[in-house]
Amino acid sequence: MVKKNMDRQRIFAPRQFLQSIFALSVFFVLAGCGQKLDLDVSAKMDGQAAPQAHVIVDGKDIGATDAQGHFTKSIRKKAGAQVDLQVAKEAPGYRIEPWKTSFIVKLPKDGQVDKYNFDADLHATRFVTLTVTEKGKPVAGAVVRAWGKEVGQTDDAGQFQYQYKMLPAKGADLTVSKSGYSTWQKTGELEPGAQLQVTLSREAIVGLSALTDSYGRVSGVSGISVSVNGRNVGHTDARGNLTYRYGGEPGRKVQFVLSAPDYVPATSKVTIRLEGNQGIQRYFYPLNPKPIRIAVFRFAGNTPNVDLKAIGEEAESDVARQFARYPVFSAVPSTELQSQMERSRITLKRITTRGWRGTSLERSVDVVVVGSVAKEDNGYIVEAKFYNINGKLMLSEVSHARKSDDINSAAREIVASAIEHFPFEGNVVASDGNRYRINIGRPYRVSWGTELELTRPVVSAAGKLEGFRRVGDLKVKRSSSDGSWAEVEGPTKGEKVALGDRVVRQVGSEGGREKASSYFVLLAKGGVSPDLAPLAGVNVYLNDNWSGTTDANGKAQVPVRIGKRYKMLLYREGYQDINERIRIEKNQELKQFALKVNNALFKVDSKPSGATVFIYGQEVGKTPILAGTLVNLGFHTVRLSLGGDYRDWQKVVEFDKKVEDRTGDASIVLHKDYLKIGNEAMSKGDVDGAIRAYSSAKTGHPDYSQCHERLAQIYLDDKKDYDSAIREFQDVLSLPENSQLIHKQYAVTFTNLGHAYYEKGNQLVESDPTSAAQYFAKAVQALQTARENTRFFPDDQYDEAVHDTYYYLALSYDKLYLVTRKPGIKNSADLAWRNYFDFFPKKLEGNPVYEQARAAARQYWAQIKQN
Repeated sequence: MVKKNMDRQRIFAPRQFLQSIFALSVFFVLAGCGQKLDLDVSAKMDGQAAPQAHVIVDGKDIGATDAQGHFTKSIRKKAGAQVDLQVAKEAPGYRIEPWKTSFIVKLPKDGQVDKYNFDADLHATRFVTLTVTEKGKPVAGAVVRAWGKEVGQTDDAGQFQYQYKMLPAKGADLTVSKSGYSTWQKTGELEPGAQLQVTLSREAIVGLSALTDSYGRVSGVSGISVSVNGRNVGHTDARGNLTYRYGGEPGRKVQFVLSAPDYVPATSKVTIRLEGNQGIQRYFYPLNPKPIRIAVFRFAGNTPNVDLKAIGEEAESDVARQFARYPVFSAVPSTELQSQMERSRITLKRITTRGWRGTSLERSVDVVVVGSVAKEDNGYIVEAKFYNINGKLMLSEVSHARKSDDINSAAREIVASAIEHFPFEGNVVASDGNRYRINIGRPYRVSWGTELELTRPVVSAAGKLEGFRRVGDLKVKRSSSDGSWAEVEGPTKGEKVALGDRVVRQVGSEGGREKASSYFVLLAKGGVSPDLAPLAGVNVYLNDNWSGTTDANGKAQVPVRIGKRYKMLLYREGYQDINERIRIEKNQELKQFALKVNNALFKVDSKPSGATVFIYGQEVGKTPILAGTLVNLGFHTVRLSLGGDYRDWQKVVEFDKKVEDRTGDASIVLHKDYLKIGNEAMSKGDVDGAIRAYSSAKTGHPDYSQCHERLAQIYLDDKKDYDSAIREFQDVLSLPENSQLIHKQYAVTFTNLGHAYYEKGNQLVESDPTSAAQYFAKAVQALQTARENTRFFPDDQYDEAVHDTYYYLALSYDKLYLVTRKPGIKNSADLAWRNYFDFFPKKLEGNPVYEQARAAARQYWAQIKQN
C-alpha cells in the first residue's frame, strides 16, 4: 500500500510541477508589466481649484487637471516599487512651487484595483515688475516699500521684481522713493505679471497740514494761507492740507509761512530745504472757540413693570432743547446721531467705552449724552451721562421730578448744572506781562477765581498729537463775554506759559464740586443674591452731586468730609437704585452695597427663523426664542444673523418693560443682502447679475441708498448709460436724509451725479448744444455742492473723490464755455483749473490713471487760456 502511494506520487509529481511552473510564469509576466492602480489627484492653489496643473509620475508628464483641478488616470506599477509623484503648474505672473510626494505600491488584494488619492496644495508667489525711470533714464537704488515696509531696491536697470503671496482686501500699497525725487505710489489691485512703469521726477513735494484739537478730536483747519519766501501758494483744503511742488534745483532753502489771523498763533514759520518729499504739521487754535457739538442719544426706562417711555422721550427732548439755549453748545439732532450710529454699525457700548474716534461720527459729534429715568416713591429720577469722543465719562448729572409735569424742570436743572461743572477747554491766546488771555469767558462759566489746568500738547516727530502733559495752573482774575485774563497759580515746572497752551476748567472733588482731602471706599456689587459680583459703572451721588463711578472691580474712592452727613444715591441702568443717608467716621472707610438687577424677558423670532441672536456681542440662542432670555433694563445692541444671502439685523433696543416680545406679528424681518450679492457678482465680472441684485433693493430696504448708488455707478462706468445713471443718483439724493447730508457719506453722490451730468452733456455737444449746455450747468451745480462738503467724503475714497470733484467741475465749466462762449464762464473755468492743480491729492501722485488726467488737464487749461 505504501508502495502504491509512492508510485502515485511519482506519477502525479510532474503534473504539479508543471502547474507550479505555469503559475510562476504568469506571475512574472504580470510583475513584468506591473499591477494596475488608479491615481486620483485634486490640485488647489490659494484654496481654489487649480486647472491645467501637470501631473508627473517618475519624471513623466501623464496629463493635466481639469477645470475643477481634478485628475484621474489608471497606471501600472510593480508591487513594492517607489513612485515619485509631482504636480506642477505654470501661469503668467506666478512662481508656483511644485508639489511633490512619493508612495510605495502595495500588493493587490483579491484582484482588486487599488486607488491612490492625493490632495496637492500648490504654493504660489505672485510678482510684478517695476521699472523706475526719470526723464527716460533708469533710476537705480530707488527704495520700494509695501505697506510702509522696505522690500527692496531697483537695480542698475532701474528694475525691481516685487513678489507677494496674497493682497489684503484693500489691495496693494506700493511706494517708490529716492532721496531728491518725488514719491510714486500705487494702491488697489495688482495684476500678476504686470509691468509697472514708474516715473520719478526731481520735483520736491511738501505736504502741509494745519490742524487743531478740541475735546479729544484732531481735525484740519481749512482756509489757512500759505506762502513760500513771501509768495502766496494757496490755502489749505477742507482737511487742512496743501501740497506744494517745487521743480527747481534740489536743496534750495525756503521759508514757509502759514497765516491764520483768526487763530493762535496768527502765523507759523518753518524753514526747510526743498528735497524729496517732506511733511509739515502745525497746530492752530481759534481766537473764538467753536461751539461744542452735543447730541442726546435717548433716555431709557429703568424701573420694571412701569411704562416710562413717554417720560424718557420727554426728558430726551427737554434736555436737547435746554442745551440749544446755550451758545457754547451746538445741538446735533438725536435722529442724526442714531442714524449715523446705525449706518456705521457703532454700538452704544462702543460709544460709552471706546468712543467714536476714527469713525464717521467723529466729524459731527463731540459729546454724546446717554440718559435714563426711574420711578421712585415720591416721583422720578432723571440721570444724564456725558461721554467724550474717547468714550470717557466726563460728567454725570441727576435730578428729581415729583410728577410727570416736572420733567421739563428736571431737564433744565440737569443742563444748568452741567454748564456749571462741564470741563470746558480753551487756549492761551495772548499775554501781557504775568497775565495771560484765555479764549473762554463768562459763557463758559469762567469768572473771577476760576481755576484752570494748564496743559501742553505732546507731538511726535511725525507730527501726531499723542496727548497732553500738565504744565501748571492758572487762576482767573478778570472775565468778560469774549474771554478772560488769568495768572499763574502754583508751579509751572520751570516752563513759561506759551500761546496755544490748552486750559481746562477745573471743578472740586467732593460731590464733584468741593475739594476734600479725605474719602471713603465704596464697593458696589450687583445681581441676584447669592450670585453677586463687583459692579462697574455705578454712579455715586452725594446730595445729588456726582462724586464718582465704580471701576471694573466695583470700587470708587468717594471724597467726603469726616463726620458730615450725606444723602447718597447709587444709580446704574439695569439695576435698582439705592437711596441712603450716610456719615463717614474715618478716612478710607470701606462701605459695601448690593444693587438688585432689573431684568426684562426677551422673546424673539425672525422671518425666516433660525437666526443667531447676539446681545452686546454675546450669543444667546437661535430664533425662535419663545421661552425668552433675561436682559437688563436699558439700551442694548441686538443683532440677528442668519448668514447666506440674508443681511444681519442690528439695532439698539430699549428694554423697559417686564417682557420685550418680538414674536408673532412683531417678529424681526430679515432682508436679503442685495448689497453683498451685487458685490459678489461684480467681483466675478457679472455686471448684469450685479444690476439685478442692486435693483432688487426697493424703497424701505436698509441698503436701498447704497445699492442704488452702486447701480448708478455701474450705469455710469460700465454701461455708459448716462440717463439711467442720472436717474439712480437722483433717486438716492431724493431721500431727505441724503440730500440734506444727515448721512454725511452721500456728499460724494453729488460728485457722481455731476460726473454723470457732464458725460451726458458731452454726449450731446455735437447733436444738441443747447441741451448739452443745460447738462453742463447741472453738473456745475452738483459738483459745487460736493466741493463745499468734501470734509464728509468717505475716508476710503477721499482722495479719489476730491480729485473727481475738482476735475469734473473744471471740465464742466470748460465745456460750458466752449458751448456758450460767455466771458464770465471762461473766468470760472480758468479758476476751476487752477483749483484742480492746487488741490490735486498728494496720495494720487504717481498713479498712472490720475497722472494721465492731470496731463490732460494741463492741455485743457492751456486751450481755455488761448480761446
